[in-house]
Amino acid sequence: MTAGELDLEYLPGLTVPNATELFEEWARRSAEVRAAIPPTELAYGRGAHEAMDVFSPAAGAVRATVLFIHGGYWRAFYKDHFSYLAPALVAAGLRLAVVSYDLAPSVHVTDIVGQVRRAVLHLSRRFAEPLVITGHSAGGHLAAVVHSTDWATLGADRPRVAAAVGISGLYDLEPLTRTSLQPVVDLTPLEVSALSPVRRRPTTDAPFLVALGALESPAFHAQSRELVAAWPGVAMGPLAVEGCHHFDVCDELLPLTERALNVMS
Repeated sequence: MTAGELDLEYLPGLTVPNATELFEEWARRSAEVRAAIPPTELAYGRGAHEAMDVFSPAAGAVRATVLFIHGGYWRAFYKDHFSYLAPALVAAGLRLAVVSYDLAPSVHVTDIVGQVRRAVLHLSRRFAEPLVITGHSAGGHLAAVVHSTDWATLGADRPRVAAAVGISGLYDLEPLTRTSLQPVVDLTPLEVSALSPVRRRPTTDAPFLVALGALESPAFHAQSRELVAAWPGVAMGPLAVEGCHHFDVCDELLPLTERALNVMS
């Protein structure tokens, strides 16, 4: 494929109608949610963006803590854009933590991976209930890297991850080096080799649900199939959510999380 053809496959902002308006709607709805149910900000490091917004049920037992890792190709968005996901999960008895991290080009994907790993460890130590890692797009990539992390080599105990959900994830980084993203993200050959989940192995037998919108490009469908093939017995799916494209599939976070929890049970 040419670079232009790859862009059309991998940059849904070019092909999803009204993508910019959707992002503005995320921000508007999220601001309303934070005003109505203010989150607790939980720092997992000392950096300006090393923090999570935590939304917890007001009463009753918490069934699980769900970490949501946002997308944006490691170069866009922060936690504030995704508060709109909280009400549905909180109403279902789930605690939602939405994480921020530094963005390219000020950092490399390797640095972002390190930040997300620290956030996972912090949540695992902070809350006793089962931990579910979820991520969308680039966040799906980061969730899969967490699922294949050898924590002992990092001098850390394995976090208590009970299940994970990768939504519209990117599991082979090599094609991205041939898109217009590359000048910003600057993926190195080492990162492509070391941080492509299809070239890694899961370090937990916790289920990893692979999902995406049915209306996504062939490249995203292929990426999901490749992870399922690479992680037999752990990765489930891929589940194509009918009627959804790359961005509105985020709205399915609760049913996808419930599906992963049911498999865990």
